[in-house]
Amino acid sequence: MYQEEFLPVVFNVRFSSNQAWPVEKWRSRIHDVLHLYVDQICENDDRMIGHIKALAQINEQGFIKYSCISNSNAINSKLYGKHQDLFKINVIINSLVSNISENESQVFLERSCQAIVKQDSGIKVLINKNQNQPDNHHHHHGDDCPICNGDHH
Repeated sequence: MYQEEFLPVVFNVRFSSNQAWPVEKWRSRIHDVLHLYVDQICENDDRMIGHIKALAQINEQGFIKYSCISNSNAINSKLYGKHQDLFKINVIINSLVSNISENESQVFLERSCQAIVKQDSGIKVLINKNQNQPDNHHHHHGDDCPICNGDHH
């Protein structure tokens, strides 16, 4: 089946800084990481992006939603919540791409994060790959999922 060619990979990424940054600055840095990640994926014409989505949690009610749904390398983002200053921000990245291994995907994400750290030495990044997530795991706590709009499980 065609869908079996796409490998889902989920990463939890924690971005932190020595000083509090405005949400818009975090939004921009995370956008840059995702852009570099997608660029590396698209270098191989055999790969196809089903979707790359991310959710950056600002607080209990606020988040930034990112999405890329093709190899066009366009990353869309939208802020839901109030503008505030943060020392850290947690991001869940859901990558569904064909013809790429989990290890390759992780290497690409690590390189993308390293490039941002070099650009802005005040950032620290910690990446964790979700291993064997149970089917009943939810990455949100509301009725409507802001990442997949109810298209999971």
